[in-house]
Amino acid sequence: MTRRAEAIAEYVQKHVRTECTQDRTESVTQFTDRLEKAFALLPDEVLESFLRDARLLSVKIMRGRSLPLGMQTRPEGTHDARSYTVILYEEHLQWPDDVFIGAFLRELAHVIAERPPETEWPASRGERARFKERLECRADATVWKWGLKDYSVGYITAIYPKHWVDAILNQIDKMLLEEEGQT
Repeated sequence: MTRRAEAIAEYVQKHVRTECTQDRTESVTQFTDRLEKAFALLPDEVLESFLRDARLLSVKIMRGRSLPLGMQTRPEGTHDARSYTVILYEEHLQWPDDVFIGAFLRELAHVIAERPPETEWPASRGERARFKERLECRADATVWKWGLKDYSVGYITAIYPKHWVDAILNQIDKMLLEEEGQT
């Protein structure tokens, strides 16, 4: 095992909490293997921000729910002392590796982009919806900038209906072009 792989394994071991019981040790191992794969894909500078705890992160594995839910990132604390918890559910193990990794990379992008807690979002319902959509698009665009577009597109294609996929991908392209024009 390389030094980088050892550091990732140690980080995942230290930052993953689980509600799973002892009889589910195999599923916890599957989760940690997939999380390690996702972290290993990150560019060095992004990975280092996690390994140095420049971005405070914990990953919580929850028991399955009656309703299927996607992965979630929950920010806590003030802007200068923010921590993040990524919530995963046992059902996510049923996703193919590339879809799982694509979804988790999106959550890591939320952490890197310092997604604010909902208490800091706009007040009106319409503005909140547009704000959330922009946050998701920014996270996807971040994953694309990391050179991991295939994982992002694989996740989006697997999760969203076809008529939304094209609109989402166009929106990400547009955001990247806007950012390019600003630099």
